[in-house]
Order: sequence, then C-alpha cells, then structure tokens
Amino acid sequence: MQLKNYLTKFMATLALCLLTTSAMAQDRLIFSHDTGQGITGNLGNVGNAIMQNYDVAMRIKDPNFVGMKIAAIRVPMENADHLSNLRVWLSKELTLKTINGKKTNVPDILSVNANITGEWVTVSLAEPYTITEEGVYVGYSFDMDSLTSTNKRPVNITTELHEGGLFVHTTRSYRNWKDMSDQCSSTMQVELDGAPLYAATPLAGNTTYFGATGVSNTLTFYAENHGATGLKSLEYSFYYDGMVCTGTYKFPTAVEPVYGKMASFEVKLPVVNRKDYYPINLTITKVNGQENNEADVDVETQVSIFDKLPKHRSVFEEYTGTWCGFCPRGYVALAAMNRLYPDDFIALSYHNSENASKLDPMEVMAGQDYPSNIPGFPAAWLDRTYQMDPYGGFQSASHKMLIDNVWKAACAMPAEADIEVSALLNEAKNAVTATAKVVFPLEIKNSRYGVEYVLVADGLTGTTDDWRQRNYFFNGRQGRDYPEPEFQQFIEGQEYVSGLTFDDVVVATSRLLNNNQYLPTDVEEGHEYVMPVTFDLNQVRNTGGKKIIQDVNKLRVVALLIDYSDGTVVNAAKSVSTGQATAIQGVNADKNFQTEAVYDISGRQLSAPQKGLNIVKAADGTTRKVIIK
Repeated sequence: MQLKNYLTKFMATLALCLLTTSAMAQDRLIFSHDTGQGITGNLGNVGNAIMQNYDVAMRIKDPNFVGMKIAAIRVPMENADHLSNLRVWLSKELTLKTINGKKTNVPDILSVNANITGEWVTVSLAEPYTITEEGVYVGYSFDMDSLTSTNKRPVNITTELHEGGLFVHTTRSYRNWKDMSDQCSSTMQVELDGAPLYAATPLAGNTTYFGATGVSNTLTFYAENHGATGLKSLEYSFYYDGMVCTGTYKFPTAVEPVYGKMASFEVKLPVVNRKDYYPINLTITKVNGQENNEADVDVETQVSIFDKLPKHRSVFEEYTGTWCGFCPRGYVALAAMNRLYPDDFIALSYHNSENASKLDPMEVMAGQDYPSNIPGFPAAWLDRTYQMDPYGGFQSASHKMLIDNVWKAACAMPAEADIEVSALLNEAKNAVTATAKVVFPLEIKNSRYGVEYVLVADGLTGTTDDWRQRNYFFNGRQGRDYPEPEFQQFIEGQEYVSGLTFDDVVVATSRLLNNNQYLPTDVEEGHEYVMPVTFDLNQVRNTGGKKIIQDVNKLRVVALLIDYSDGTVVNAAKSVSTGQATAIQGVNADKNFQTEAVYDISGRQLSAPQKGLNIVKAADGTTRKVIIK
C-alpha cells in the first residue's frame, strides 16, 4: 500500500502516451546507449531460469546534455510475454527501501504506470525534466507473472559499453543494484528537447590512411550525429598537399537523430605523384544544408602514399566444435566463402572440445591458447580486430550469410605491407617448410611487426561419433529458410550429421611453438624480408595426443603479418596446398632443370605455384609450362 501511495503522488506530473516507433516527435534528439555499433541481445536470470521482478536503469551524466529536457522515455519490451505492472521513472539516485518485507526501488523524481502494448512503449512527460550537472537515472520496472521460454531473458541489451550503460536490480538474482556497464548497456531511449538541430563531428576511420601515386584515392571518414534532425547530407573542407578542397556528401539512407549514431562518408583526394606522408585536416562545415552547430567540427589524420598499394587479404578466424549445435553456421559460411572467393578468402578454423564427454577430434589447442577471446561457440574474429558471428557477421541472429559484406569491406581497406607465402613438403613427407616474403612500401620506425605461420589441413573426415556434427537446424527446427546450398544438408539432415569433410582446420601454429618470426624495429622501404619456418609433421597431434593429419598433400600454410603493438592482423597470405606444390617439385626431379622462379601467364613472379598454368624458369634460363589442377 505504501508503494501504491508513493507512485500515485507522482501521477499528476505525467501524461501517458503510447506511440509507435515512427510517431516520435519531430526535431527531438534521441539519447541511447545503443548507437548501432554493437550486437543486441537479451539479459536475464543468472544460472537456471527463475521467476523474478526487474528494475532496469541507465544514467545520463554528460556536460553535453546539461540544460536539455527529457520529453519522453522509450522502453524496449520485445520479450514481454507474461510481464506486467510496467513503471517508467526518473531518479537522482538508485535507492532501495524495504516495503512489505521486500527491497523495492524508490525513484526520487517521478514514476508512472504504463501498459505493455508492443515491442516499444513510449511515455511522454507532461512536464519535461531538465537535466542538471549531477545527471539523472532513467529506468523502468516490471513484474514477471509467470516464467516462460520467451520471457526468461526479458531485458534488452547491446554489447556496446558505456559508462552508466546498465544497472539492474531483481527480487532474486540481483538483490542490490548491480552496475553491469562493463558487460553491456541498455537499449532504452530518451527523447530530448533543446538539442541543436544540425550537429555532427567527424571521426577518422584510421590513424593513417594509405593510397597510391597517380590515382585519385578515396578515404572513408565517419560522421557522428549530435543533432535533432539526424544526418541527411554533409558539406566539408580539408587541407591536402597545400590545397584547400571542398565537397558534399549525401547519405544513401538518412541517419536517425540518435546521439552518437555514426555513418561513413567518402572523400576523394586530388591526384599526387610524390610518395610521401600527407597530413589531412578535415572539417564538417554544414549538416543537412545548415551551419554545423557542433563545437568539435574537425579531425586530423594522415595519408601514406605509395607507388604501389599492397593487396589486402583479410583473415577470418572461426571457432567451432562438432558438439556445438549452432556451429553449422560457421561450417556453411566457410564453405560458401571458399566457393565464392576461392583465391583471396583466407579462413582459419579452430576446433574445440567442450569437455571430456563432448570431444572434437580436430582440437589442437585449449581455449586459453586461442589468439582471441571467445565468449562462446560459434564465434569468429576478423583480423583479430572485429568479433562477430561466423555466419551473420555483426547480425548474430541473421538467417542470411552476411560475413561476405564484412570481409569485403575489410579487404577494401589498404594494407600496410605486401605478404606472400609458399609451402613445400620435403621428400620424406614428414615436414613442411613455409617461407613468407614481406615488403613495406614506406620506411617505418620503431615498429613491432612479425609473422605467425599457421599450418592448415583440408579434407579431414572420420567415422566415429566425435566426427559427427551436432545440428540444431535439422527439419527446419530453427524455423527459417537459409538460402545457401551448403545449408541444405543440415536443414534436411538429422540432429547429428555424419560424413562431413572439414576444411581450413588449424592443426599447428608457430605461435604455440614459440617460432614466430619478427621484423626489425626499423623497417626499410622496399626491402624484401624473407622468413622461413619448418613444421615437423610428426609433432602435429590433437589435444588427445593422436595424429590429426590425414593427407600430407592437403596441407597449406597461412602467414599472418601481425602488428604486435595491438595484436591485430595487418595482412595475410595463403599458400597452395602441398599436393599442388609437388607439380613444381616434380620438375625439379630432372637434375638438368632446377627451378629458379615461377611466373603466371602474364609474367608476374609468384612466391608459390598457383592453380592453372605456371611458367617455371630454370637456373640456366630455360622455361617449362606446368599446369596445376
């Protein structure tokens, strides 16, 4: 009864208004910790699902918002099955008081009851609240009438991390307010009055861009919205090689008026013919045709112009297990990408045994030895920089393969150096020697570059139960039609799929053998750094101690050029399989013909033979044609 009286006291300060997403007031800035840069999901019970009531909050404490007025609060309620008693509130502090024997959230500014009528509930305030320097907590509360399969994780969250992003209190799991901002953020939204209409700040996509002489290079920058009209177009100016340049960019899709929402825009540079480092200072002068009201309107970066731009091959690392029912997503994605982009797509597949009863015969390292942090399976990383779903990319629930878009966008970003790699199987067929060649087009001082070699096996298969792939997609169980032909064997199959062939499987790495190769700290311009490494195939075994290589002619080596200052992959290359390489080795069996170099049909020298016709040159200057199928 006390709580009811407390809430009733504040009812006069609010007018409840339920709106659809498209009916938000014009020229209002939206504040949210979900700016579209993370992956959305749901938070719920710790451990086993239990029925409990929830209080959820986020904090607004930023000088940029002081003086603006909270006009409406929007609450995500997409998993609202058997949830009731929704309350939306504001508070200066997060306070719990014991009422009727239970710790109860008591807001000190206002609170109002609302009806759950859809995936979003919007409450407009009769008297907008002015944000002060001390900040404000914005929250919502609800009761769980009964526990169902759809409401056991009722709090909508994003993987974006922001200070004050999420606070949770529940009647059982979190009996005191829990700050979870270091793990995730709430997706609730606040509509603000009093924000500038036209405001955006520019951000550089890279600390250093790369381009080539003699062509018009295109750079990608980002505009972060701070205005209530969003972003439809930009006008900008920049200084480059002593020139003042201007331009206009119209966004293909208007950017919503969400504070912090970002969108990319492209800037074309004038042609230069001198290899050098070029500083750039870019300013956003107008937003949507009006003067930019943002205080921070410019960004500084630089462009490294080369005579030749290195080819960038982004590397895709998948984490999977035969015991994992959702891991067919990664299997399908790798197969489809190898079909679509056979020459340039580079994949590394790391297998995992969950425990002693859920073994994967292709596991060659424990989880703590993975090069990236893996929260669960399936998972993937691109260039050890971007974490994502191995099938849907940044959209983890997608039923359409989207990693090709992410991979192509990463490959379109220029690389800092060229890298090539070859792999040769010795005559005894018990060792593979890999040789990488790295060339930087510009001199670099105080660098921390190195090469990691990964031995990869294709065509692995087995007949025992641990080779069967668990499959949660059988008989259309996930309720969606996945379009890739590689998915049909799982949709039409059973809970366990036998007879699969696994490619791109990581079976050894120089990183775990303490045999990575490192470049000098001062890298010379145009110098070819050659670094060989040998893998002893007798030592290549899975974590159970069993030999994992099934066909020595189906091994490849992937060379990763790594910037060890942050652990990211700068560029990558893959060799042809050892079986294909033997075609060239067969030529060398002729004592009168010893290979000096290999070329493609256009005369370009190759670091290793490739599929199709190869021109093999001997030390005496004679040549032979070798076809690799």
